[in-house]
Amino acid sequence: MSNLAASSKPTRERILDSALKLFADRGYEATSIGEIESAAGLVPRSGALYKHFPSKRALIDAALAERFGAMDSIDARLELMPQGDLNSELVFVARLSLGELESERDLCRLVMKDGDRFPELAQSFHTGIVERGHRIAVAWLRLRAESLGRELDDVEALAQVLTDALVGYVLQHHMFGPNAAAVDRERVIAAWVAIARSQLQPASESNEPEEER
Repeated sequence: MSNLAASSKPTRERILDSALKLFADRGYEATSIGEIESAAGLVPRSGALYKHFPSKRALIDAALAERFGAMDSIDARLELMPQGDLNSELVFVARLSLGELESERDLCRLVMKDGDRFPELAQSFHTGIVERGHRIAVAWLRLRAESLGRELDDVEALAQVLTDALVGYVLQHHMFGPNAAAVDRERVIAAWVAIARSQLQPASESNEPEEER
């Protein structure tokens, strides 16, 4: 992100983004308040951070709360998504999921780096993001299958497989950089959509208009 783009963000958001990146890169204990302020474009050691957050630890709590809010938004968007062309819906779900996973990059790296030091952070991340994401996937798959007159054999396992496929792809980027994966994002999305569609709408039914089933 350019300095101009970063400076256009509200101060609180700049502080939170800068803190998470520093925590993910260096670790929580190795990052000082002054370094966070400097990275956010504030005067270091001026106390400016405390106008927005009561403590360094509060930054982690705020980051988790932000991600929990994002999960609420995803849940609502999927519930309200019009049902029509299944392929387009699945592409939308894949892109939405990848975007959310990518936005969790620094928080995920922090959990991997300092999860042992802050077990409550790791637990909150797992409960509020990982498990919640799985429940959202299960609910949407079940709802969509029912609308197609389908009964999935094991919707929870299918949700796990589909979720893990996207998580694994993004984790490669988190850990090894954007060129780590053997195939690009669009090919991953296409393959993911094909797998999901094969379970929701077998080939023998794929040419029938949904309203006729």
